[in-house]
Amino acid sequence: MPPLPDRKPDSKQALGTAGEDLAASYLEARGYRIVERNYRRRWGEADVIAVDADGTHVIVEVRSRSDRRYAVEAAQSVGPRKQRQLRRLAHGLLAEQEVEIDIRVDVMIIAPDHRGRLTVVAHIQHAVEDEPIDD
Repeated sequence: MPPLPDRKPDSKQALGTAGEDLAASYLEARGYRIVERNYRRRWGEADVIAVDADGTHVIVEVRSRSDRRYAVEAAQSVGPRKQRQLRRLAHGLLAEQEVEIDIRVDVMIIAPDHRGRLTVVAHIQHAVEDEPIDD
């Protein structure tokens, strides 16, 4: 597990990477197995793909913010377009498997605490409901 920053990173890219690292560590500490990071396919990309204790594959969208005041905005930033892309990704992941698997999409919000250290503000399970895909 990579060391976590003592304070919030300076660049947007560094913040995103640190947020994804923290999200993966958080999930592992709760019994998830990380399958892949930065999963990219023609139908979309996922920050983290993990398997929970029940065997459900979890596509995790990580939203990192440099200020805790924007945590609510971070959750709202997973709008209809991103939700559609995440549903396509889930369907694509299903199509890649040789056996039937359960999949859900979660959103994790990462932001600094009062000391400036990144922390998980929210882990929203089943954040994107499965719906038919319009191509």
